[in-house]
Formats: sequence, structure tokens, C-alpha cells
Amino acid sequence: MKKYLLLLLILIPNVVGAKEITSSCTITSDEEEYQEIVDDDFTTKVYFDQDETINIKCDSDISYIYISYDKTYVPGLIKGNKTYSLGDNKYLHELVKLEEEKDITLSFTNSFVITDIYLFDEELPDWVQNWQTLDKADLMLFSTHSDDEQLFFAGLLPTYADRGKKIEVVYYTNHYNNISRYHELLNGLWTLGIKYYPEMSTFPDEYSETLEDALANLENAGFTEEDAIKFQVDMIRKYQPRVVVGHDEKGEYSHGQHILNTYTLEKAIYKAADENYKTDNDYPAYQIDKLYLHLYEENPIVMNYDTPLSSFNGKTAYEVAKEGYAKHLSQQYTWFTAWLNGDNNEFTKMTDIEEYSPCNFGLYYTNVGEDSSKDDMFENIKERKTEDNKKEDISNNEPKEKEKKSNINYKIILGIFLMLSSGAGLLYILINTKKTAK
Repeated sequence: MKKYLLLLLILIPNVVGAKEITSSCTITSDEEEYQEIVDDDFTTKVYFDQDETINIKCDSDISYIYISYDKTYVPGLIKGNKTYSLGDNKYLHELVKLEEEKDITLSFTNSFVITDIYLFDEELPDWVQNWQTLDKADLMLFSTHSDDEQLFFAGLLPTYADRGKKIEVVYYTNHYNNISRYHELLNGLWTLGIKYYPEMSTFPDEYSETLEDALANLENAGFTEEDAIKFQVDMIRKYQPRVVVGHDEKGEYSHGQHILNTYTLEKAIYKAADENYKTDNDYPAYQIDKLYLHLYEENPIVMNYDTPLSSFNGKTAYEVAKEGYAKHLSQQYTWFTAWLNGDNNEFTKMTDIEEYSPCNFGLYYTNVGEDSSKDDMFENIKERKTEDNKKEDISNNEPKEKEKKSNINYKIILGIFLMLSSGAGLLYILINTKKTAK
């Protein structure tokens, strides 16, 4: 059997593999080329006026265009043999599928700023972000800053992404004054296997060490505590998560905004379920199943982030988390880096981290009973009906046995087809058929 598999691997042509064609295309605006938008660096950018266009010409077909905007998306159009819209999903990193285009023009409704443009034919490489907008979430994480999801919640997101959970990450503060952190945020989430575009508040990032100072900073920026609660209520009602996760009540290392995030979240989960509580949005009232808080000492659970994950090629959740944090280039100089990786990058497992351990949580609220296994946030979570009225078991996303066999059969058929498409493969089969007949 092994020799047949080996022959199959030799004969199968290289049919899968992305090819970036950016360098072989001409990208101009008013006949001027801008190196800054093809240098694969989101810290460099080009400013364009509203009436300016970007013209792209390639020798081969462009199957995809991937655009990184600076601070915000801008609505626009791509014109070629067909017309494609830009900015519909409001993503900072936008991917558009094209059909048989070699010569296209990009135009926008307002002045715009581009950091990078990438062009591809065939399949896409894994690092290209094809974001989706989520309807209903299984898990919602309220991270305070861009990188907290990689640090104090390290391992959580890849663990449940590996299990097929639908995850929505909500950031309590924005980084509009340091937009690089927004790009790092997206790059980091994608590395963790998150496919659904995150949400971000308009609350500024201001350091404090107490709840009182954090509230004062919020008010100085023109917001109230009630504004913060309403934001969280809207997020819960909009995405209807089964499990919600928040920061340590003490703010891990006593960061006031971490404390404030959880302080308002503890109120928001009850207000979200109250039909009489109103916000500016018209989302229906919704009651979550569970709220876990980092380092909460009552009803504790301990997560295991040191076992291999199949969807990450056998890497552990801890290893994936370190890769995700590495995308936060602007934060590598901070003390968090040694805390996560070890002073000399000597940590090999999550349990090497002792202070503020990302493994330790407590069940603050439950609508489905207490935990008994103490190692899974989705314990006791029942089935949820999908939109087509079929039941989806969100506690176990393993494929059914029939589906597994179907996938295997498909792969066998594909392999045979590819072998037959090769003259050498056909000859091999004929020779072995004659041997069998003797």
C-alpha cells in the first residue's frame, strides 16, 4: 500500500499553490508608481485625492486583489471587464474576487489612503485575510486592548477555533491614535484562526491603575459609564454568544481599563437580557449561557493549552498564541514579551507562565448549571438551531462518520483521476493490471 501512496504523490501535479503576481504587474496613479503600496509594510502609505484612480495592468489574469487601507475603508469601485464594489463590508483589510481581469481601475468616493495592495492568481496563501461577518457567536471575548487577546487570553481563541466555534472578539478601546496596532490586531487574530471580523468601541486607550481613574478618563473623553454598558449590551444582543469571556476583576496587573471592562460587563450581561433596557439600537433582548472571568477564584476551571491542535498542523494553542502575539510588532519591546515567551524565549508550554496564568478562569455566571469537568467553557451547552432550522451541536464539531468516509472517498477518487491524467500513471496501472491477470 505504501508504494502506491508514494507513486501517487510523485505523479500528482502541483495543482494547489498560490502565486502572488504583484511584482509582475504595473500599479500607477497619474502614471506615477508608488513603491509604498507594494512594499508589504502597513506602516508606509500613499494618500490619494478623491478624483485620483489606481490603475493596474498585469500580463496574467488577476484572480484576487487584497487591499490594506490606512485608518478606515473607503467605498469605491473596481472597473475592468466587470465592475466590483469596494468597502461594502467595512473591513480595513479587504479581499475581492475578480474574474478574467488583466487591466483594472480602482476609484473611491472620497480621498483615500492605501498601505498595501497585493495581487494573486489561482489559490490564496494562508496569510491573506478573507474576513467574514458573523451572525451568531458561540464565544465572545471582551478584550480591552489590541494584544490582550494574545496575552491574558493566550490559547483561548486557537483552542476553540480548532473546535470549529464561531468566535467574535470585541475590543473595549480603539487605537485610532496608533493605527499600526489595528493592523497588528487583524494580523494577530487571523494567525489564531479567527475568521470573523472583530468589533471595536470608540473609547480611547488611556492608562490608569484604578476603576475610579478609568471612569474619570472615560468621562474626560466625553463618555459615561452607561455608554460603556450600552456598547457591551449591543454586542451581546447583536451576536447572541453562548459563552462570554472577560478580564480579571482586578485588571491582571491592575490596569484600570481592564478593571472597567469587566466592571461594566458584569452589569451588561443582565441588562442585555432585560427587555425593558433600551439602547440606540433595536437588537432583541438576549440572555447568555455563561460568563467566565480570567483569574476569577469562584467555580474555577483550568484550560489546557499544551496539547496539539489538528487544524494548526499539530501546534499547541500556546505555540499558536506566541505566533499571534509576534504579529504585534509595536509591542515586542514591552515586558509582556518576556512574560509570554520567557526571558530568553525558554518557555515551551503555557504552564511555564505562573503569574496571571492564561489557563485560569472562573465561572462568574451560568444559566446552564455548574461545571463538573472544570476544563471546558462549553460544558453543558446544548444544541442551537441554525437558520435552516436544522440542529447544530456546538459542543462537538467533529465531522460525522459518514462525512468522514465521504471525504476519504472523494480524496481517493481525486487521486485516481490525477494519476490517470498522467501518462506515467496510466502506464503503471496497465503494467500492474497485466501482472495481476497472470
